[in-house]
Amino acid sequence: MKNGTFIISLDFELYWGYLGITDYNKQFKRFYQTRDIASEMIKLFEKNEMKVTWSTVGFLMVENSKELNELTHHIAKPKYSRRELDNYFNFNHVVEEENFCEGVFFANDIVEELKNSKYQTIGTHSFSHYYCLEDGQTVHEFADDLRIAKEIADEKGIEMSSIVFPRNQFDRDYLNLLKKYGIDTYRGTPDHLIFRPRRHDNYFIRGMRLVDTYLNITGNLTHEHPSPYEELYNIKASRFLKPQNKTNRVMRALQLRRIKNEMTAAAKNNHYYHIWWHPHNFSVSPEENFRFLEDIIDHFKTLEKEYNFSSESMESYVEKVRA
Repeated sequence: MKNGTFIISLDFELYWGYLGITDYNKQFKRFYQTRDIASEMIKLFEKNEMKVTWSTVGFLMVENSKELNELTHHIAKPKYSRRELDNYFNFNHVVEEENFCEGVFFANDIVEELKNSKYQTIGTHSFSHYYCLEDGQTVHEFADDLRIAKEIADEKGIEMSSIVFPRNQFDRDYLNLLKKYGIDTYRGTPDHLIFRPRRHDNYFIRGMRLVDTYLNITGNLTHEHPSPYEELYNIKASRFLKPQNKTNRVMRALQLRRIKNEMTAAAKNNHYYHIWWHPHNFSVSPEENFRFLEDIIDHFKTLEKEYNFSSESMESYVEKVRA
């Protein structure tokens, strides 16, 4: 690898990541709006020739609630100790809501947009938004979740080779399953202590992460290129793109400077820099967030000209490393 690399991955989940922890009646309109936001992101990335991995919850690829209910009879469902984490259980209740909306949960049309795009690829975010470090569930149940995720993708002609673990919950036992299902790439966490995978983050850890969004307390979170001979590629995240919501100008400027400085460091030092977010993060203030994203893309274009900084998805980056 002779140049630095800019990697973007998105956790595409619509309401599946929030189903058990929010009030559906108050939130479903916001998540329905995410459909339009996702389409706008696809167009923006295509326009700018940006390569992006969309790590997609397998439930989104299902046509509707009827098809999902038929599938669930053939799956080893996770037996979480905390019932609110169980999307199978939660969905059976929300489907009975008077204002139940299929479009908040299923997005096969957007998956087709991604499949037909030139620069964007589809990875998995597990089938059911599966939490690997929670009490009650087992490695066997996660294996079955991967199995059905792969089967659904195969049916749609999607070759999935990457995974983003929901809430970044994983350990060695779960990583050891990936190759069996054709997955050779995952998004890991930065090496710093405050980003280590864990079941729950305390207030101190959360506070440190928030401060680091604006001020450099962990250094530049860029990463050296991996060996071309890895069996399983850990494409470490660098930074979560914290959403804008009528953000103070000073805070916006600090966050943007932090990201730009890290991008520049990666370009100069022949490292990779990997940012991520959820499409629904833009749903509270879309225009503000898209302007912020466009500022980042503009900076990438500058670094591309000056340092040959390249845009890659997780999948295309691994191909490049191997070559």
